[in-house]
Amino acid sequence: MAKLGYAAIPTHPGEVVKDELEARNITQKDLARAIGISCSVLNEILNARRPITAKTALLFEAALDIPAVALMNIQTKFNLHQARENHDMGSLLTRIRKAVALW
Repeated sequence: MAKLGYAAIPTHPGEVVKDELEARNITQKDLARAIGISCSVLNEILNARRPITAKTALLFEAALDIPAVALMNIQTKFNLHQARENHDMGSLLTRIRKAVALW
């Protein structure tokens, strides 16, 4: 299989939410209160230190009208990029590709 254009560093979905908050002049504290999560959890998401979950994606969708599926797709791309960048995973994938090349 050819390379599928994985060179670009994907955006963490927290950056999308953070940009939306800034555009609407909504504080992190106000959003956290409105959706029922702690300010520290929200801050970790917005600063790409914590992944979004299906639950938080739905909360952001309800509060900001950002489609949850779009946020989850962004998170998945981010997760795959992180996994590909992991040295141990890269070594494992290389070994698997060599092993199955004989098939």
